Amino acid sequence: METTTTQTIIEQLKQCLETKIKLLKYEGIDKASGVIADIVTDIVLIIIGLVAFIFLSVTLALFAGYLLKSYWMGFGCVTSLYVLILFSGHLLKVSLQNMFIRIFIKKMFKDRS
Repeated sequence: METTTTQTIIEQLKQCLETKIKLLKYEGIDKASGVIADIVTDIVLIIIGLVAFIFLSVTLALFAGYLLKSYWMGFGCVTSLYVLILFSGHLLKVSLQNMFIRIFIKKMFKDRS
């Protein structure tokens, strides 16, 4: 009698452990798929934003060229503006890195419930 009770308890513990392992696997899959979905969505939005940015840049350069009566000067002005933005971004590199690290950590630990 005692051995059958012990065996049933051991079997129940094995089943409980297997269930717990399955649950952890499913939670890991849920977390990973959520992070991958966030990354794919962000990449698609970045690509769409870049295309819009390129069209806006060309439009701005053509408009500046129209105002300056020289298209090469319009494109030169827009390029100069982007070079200034690039240098200011280089000066703020550390703070930009910290900002992106914080955003990534928030995405990793966001609760999906």
